[in-house]
Amino acid sequence: MILHCILLLLIAFNVTNLSNAFFISPRSRTIGTIHSSSLVTTSLHALTPIGPFCPFRSAAAIQIEPKMESLNSATPEFATELARIQLDMQIGQMPNPDRLRKVAQGIDAAVDDWENLLARLNLSNDFQTKEYYKLTQAHLASHGQSSEEICIMMRWQSQCMLAMAENRPPPFPPSEIDVMRLMNEAKAQQQEQQGSKKKNGPPSLNAMAAAEKITSTPFTGKEPAFQSDTVREEYEALCRDHSSLIEFGGSYATFDPMGKIAYLDELEKIEERWDVFFARFSLLGQLNQKFVKQCNAFLDSMGMTEEQFRELLKVTHDTMRKDAERERGLVV
Repeated sequence: MILHCILLLLIAFNVTNLSNAFFISPRSRTIGTIHSSSLVTTSLHALTPIGPFCPFRSAAAIQIEPKMESLNSATPEFATELARIQLDMQIGQMPNPDRLRKVAQGIDAAVDDWENLLARLNLSNDFQTKEYYKLTQAHLASHGQSSEEICIMMRWQSQCMLAMAENRPPPFPPSEIDVMRLMNEAKAQQQEQQGSKKKNGPPSLNAMAAAEKITSTPFTGKEPAFQSDTVREEYEALCRDHSSLIEFGGSYATFDPMGKIAYLDELEKIEERWDVFFARFSLLGQLNQKFVKQCNAFLDSMGMTEEQFRELLKVTHDTMRKDAERERGLVV
């Protein structure tokens, strides 16, 4: 159960992983022929530069990126230490007490950092940072968890590790934790990893540790389609409009409810334009194949498909829309 609960924390870190996939420079970037990149898979449509894959960063997102990167860098270390503890337990050997203490201390520190980060994201006036927060909550909810539950479970597991290291009885589980549910989820996860290739469960520790940033771009700049002035102008206009919308969203929290709904409507229009643009290049076979492979590998390491990511982002934006409707008094 210890490993299962820690995996849940790493699932949350994976949302940070998503937003860090395109860290190339700390400023707004255009895609392909100039600097950054977005996400594509092998299906007809590409995972376009939307949500955490948007290369255009708001000022608030730029300020918070180092903290997100710091949290994300903890994943490989967690994976390594937990794999050692898991191996010891599987062979019936008591894990090294010093290793247990080190991991327990690391968990406490990571949970504190994670709670602080989530609070900053949620309290920000900026749309992009709020979107990260809502995406985190939606991702955890898809695994039957919440950030509050994760923090409670992780602190309890830290105490259990310390108790094991000191050879004393573990503390009772907090009342908020359903132990039987956790055991059933852990069993189901183990069975899925052993026999099923479906991506309904959490990502594995090994895959998460091996996940790398996406370094290639969807366009090399040598595609025949870009020889058309119309295509080139469409692309430049799309980049310009998207970047301007992200900048405008810096004061999203100060908008009135109708303003927030209108902003989400404009964002959907941008997403639709990217879908059309990327689909055209995909049908022409002019998407950078190195980029496609890197993106497929990254999504796979996160335990997600293209469809699941799109659905997750849709749920996130629907939640933000409902929040605005609630401000209007139309949703209880």
